[in-house]
Amino acid sequence: MPTFTQASDWDSYKNVINGFNSDAFNQPLVWRKTVNRISEYGEDNSVQTQDIPLLGLMWYNDYRSWPTTIPTPTGLVDGQSSVLYLNIKYLEDTIPEHLNPQGFLKIDSGNDSFIVNGQTYKSTGESQTAQASDKPLILFLILKREETESHNDKY
Repeated sequence: MPTFTQASDWDSYKNVINGFNSDAFNQPLVWRKTVNRISEYGEDNSVQTQDIPLLGLMWYNDYRSWPTTIPTPTGLVDGQSSVLYLNIKYLEDTIPEHLNPQGFLKIDSGNDSFIVNGQTYKSTGESQTAQASDKPLILFLILKREETESHNDKY
């Protein structure tokens, strides 16, 4: 039994973190999940996507400690400037079939993407945070902005 933090304190902490989800994790986004299917004739694999609507919290990646700038002729481009926070309980309640037993999303990082405010991002890593006594409560994804198809970027 812990000396400083009792089970009731951890339960209270979990309630605060999970309750905060309904207050702050309201950014609509789409997880464009790649789904490989065998064709009806069994000849080729058919790669399709499934759009999974989610709610999360987008945040500037201010905790990074690795270089993410990409040199270009016109200057440096920040290659990874966003983090997507997702509440694990929300994911368990909403899309349990897309989580592995450890609570991570079943992401194909080479093909899956996330669409937030019309901008496409690829996941370049994920981690769990807000550790309670028995399990993590928040999943965050480090997102890299993909190249746009037009020159009409909106920042």
